[in-house]
Amino acid sequence: MTPTGLAQTHAAAFNGKGWPVADFANYMGDPKILIHGDDACFVVFRLAGPEAEILTLATHPDVQGHGRATAMMGTALDALISANVEDVFLDVAADNAPARALYDRLEFVQFAQRDNYYATGASAICMKIRLSPASPA
Repeated sequence: MTPTGLAQTHAAAFNGKGWPVADFANYMGDPKILIHGDDACFVVFRLAGPEAEILTLATHPDVQGHGRATAMMGTALDALISANVEDVFLDVAADNAPARALYDRLEFVQFAQRDNYYATGASAICMKIRLSPASPA
């Protein structure tokens, strides 16, 4: 995994509006950030005690639609369980049907919505998954 490879996939997955290489380089050196996957399919988590937040998830269009993100997220969530993370949070654009379907398959649940959150006017769907039964509802 390289900052350049991550930035290229991110840009391809987000129609040329990805994060710059420098951002990924900084994240790779941050102990509170976990990047899981490979250059073609990855997720970036921010770790905060017993919680984690998905900052972004990207799959290169050349490998989308083959279950790669689902498999990668399964191993990523297992890694978070091993790191004693209890809950994972994310925001996803309401109009991003493929991402919402992925999170539904992984059993994330919606707990809130932020209307007109994104620059496009799309609402953000706030979702959560409980990894540990010890975490409160």
